[in-house]
Amino acid sequence: MTALEDRYRGLVGKGHSTERLEFFSDAVFAIAMTLLVIDLKVPEDGHGSTWDVIVSQIPAFLAFTLSFWIIGVNWASHHRKFRLIREYNGRLITLNLGMLFLVALAPFPTSLLSVYSLETASVVLYAASVGGMSFMQWVLWTYAYRAGLVLEEVDEQMFRYISWNILPVPIVFFASIPIAFIDAHVAAYFWIVLWPFTIVMSKIQPKPKPKPKPKPTVSRESD
Repeated sequence: MTALEDRYRGLVGKGHSTERLEFFSDAVFAIAMTLLVIDLKVPEDGHGSTWDVIVSQIPAFLAFTLSFWIIGVNWASHHRKFRLIREYNGRLITLNLGMLFLVALAPFPTSLLSVYSLETASVVLYAASVGGMSFMQWVLWTYAYRAGLVLEEVDEQMFRYISWNILPVPIVFFASIPIAFIDAHVAAYFWIVLWPFTIVMSKIQPKPKPKPKPKPTVSRESD
């Protein structure tokens, strides 16, 4: 890398405004949430009553509702974090793109889940997608804090509090993957554990690290 290239990367690779990064992220979230509804279709053959059509669309509607809620929660979490992240650099952008990749991918495992119901492959892919999305939120937040890209008001205790509240989603969905290889139905119902587990995790917050005590100063009196 030449000195000029190094200077160029230093100028454009970091900054104090995250607005464009946030606007781009919001667009990806919005498009992904909109694409979820594509699987809700009225059959063109016209066979059966309206109620038959509605009943046939229940799996697709449940998958749509679950994914819409999950993506919405991730958007809200992403929005809150970037209220605290004041700067960006190249690595933060890369991590954010990795998270957005999983957001944009979400309609595909959602479609598999609605079409193939609770088969092992569809449940595993869906759990991996949702768990990975939330895990990348944790990675993004951890890096931003460790790299000093957050507001000065965010201390170690605040960082640990936010990190702790991200963990229930990846823990529950990743834990459901090995269960799916035994019974996909049980794995899907296991996702319900997320609600009480989140409440329990919010009650059991990690204890803040004790601040080191200042060493006592010994004053020397002159003879």
